[in-house]
Amino acid sequence: MQNSGFIQKVFEKIDKLDAVKIRQIISELSTEKELYKLAFDSLIEGVIVTNRDNKVILANRTMEEFISIPIERIYSREIGYCNFDPEIKEVLDEALTGSDKVVDREIHLGRTDQRIILSVLPLLGNGEAAGHVIIFVDITEKRVREMQLRQAEGLAALTTLSAGVAHEIKNPLTSIDIHIQLMKKEIAKLEGEETKNMSNLLVIVKEEVDRLNSIVQDFLFAVRPMSMSTSMEDINEIVKEMAQFLQYEVEEEDIEFVLDLNEDLPRVVVDPKYLKQAFLNVIKNAIEAIHEKGEIHIKTESTEEGDVVVHIVDNGEGIPQSRMGKIYDPYFTTKKFGSGLGLVIVYKIIKELGGKLKVKSKEGVGTRFSIELPVLEKKKKLLTYEEKDESKALNR
Repeated sequence: MQNSGFIQKVFEKIDKLDAVKIRQIISELSTEKELYKLAFDSLIEGVIVTNRDNKVILANRTMEEFISIPIERIYSREIGYCNFDPEIKEVLDEALTGSDKVVDREIHLGRTDQRIILSVLPLLGNGEAAGHVIIFVDITEKRVREMQLRQAEGLAALTTLSAGVAHEIKNPLTSIDIHIQLMKKEIAKLEGEETKNMSNLLVIVKEEVDRLNSIVQDFLFAVRPMSMSTSMEDINEIVKEMAQFLQYEVEEEDIEFVLDLNEDLPRVVVDPKYLKQAFLNVIKNAIEAIHEKGEIHIKTESTEEGDVVVHIVDNGEGIPQSRMGKIYDPYFTTKKFGSGLGLVIVYKIIKELGGKLKVKSKEGVGTRFSIELPVLEKKKKLLTYEEKDESKALNR
């Protein structure tokens, strides 16, 4: 490859070169330029280079993923013309006008639910800043893999805990429960106002014993190996059964079920008992996230690969981004009486069934859990392209 020293020598001797040699040099330079452009456009990072006036002088194809217009249309225009997301624009404005030479910032894009690293570096020429180099790195998949790794590690740590501890707690709880029943019978034989007070106190004790017993049951469910009894099932029928089972509860909370079921779905290989438990945990979370009149939208569809997906979408309070990485952590809960094992159990069930569990949430808007389940035989499909409106992604 040619260097700047070579080009300088060509300029110095150009009057002495014949036409054939000049054509040869131009051809080599043109080939080299195309090679540089090909390498530049092949970078997985999006790159924009600006001059001192913050006008675009160079950009690669990957950058088109971060802007809504072709890169050819941004040349010689100010960087603001690129129509970046507000989160990017805020950091860029600060970086291009600030005194820091290098800015490195992780940004979450609310529109596309992406996470990127935005770097702004000075473009140096003759020892002084001649502009800026702006680099975008999409780390969404990396963050997803990190979260999945934390989920697996958390589940493994939970599994290594001794289930015997739970049994040691469960045994005295059972004994306490039995003695409460005996005490209630003895109190029933007595008379007087004091017996009513004693009965009321025993009711409170019984409720607390039942709550502790429920936590122990959840713990045992989470750590015990699952003995799956799978069969080919109609996922829509399972969804309908769960909706009917919870109908009274959602009506009491002034919540409406909306079912959008694709009737042309293949059967899935699942254990109905465990899958219902997973659906129950997710829907219960959705009910608790809706504090006023709301809606739980359950949609079934098939993927391009032929698998089946169940989306459970609520319009509740949503999950803050600061908590998204912790929702599968054992014992992490924001509920007053929660055990923090509900989503751990969901994750374990879906993993045992060979499926995938994904979640998207926006604080103040709602949450969508997507449960993808495999089928035995997948239909062969042609590859197609479909534009997606990311702003409607949460409610699909």
